[in-house]
Amino acid sequence: MKEKIVDRLLRLFEVKSLVTLGLTAGMLALLFGPYQPPQEALALFCTSYGAIITYFFTRKEG
Repeated sequence: MKEKIVDRLLRLFEVKSLVTLGLTAGMLALLFGPYQPPQEALALFCTSYGAIITYFFTRKEG
């Protein structure tokens, strides 16, 4: 049981997870923060966010 928890915590610190968490935090900050970014910048970030998340979660290991 303890090994399972440690293994899951180690997986959290993989590049895929860190990028996902960072981009999600950025998206939430842009959507719900007191920011008014240019529409083009918001569209570019949303497109990049979707592409990166799709790549990480549809990529086959190995």
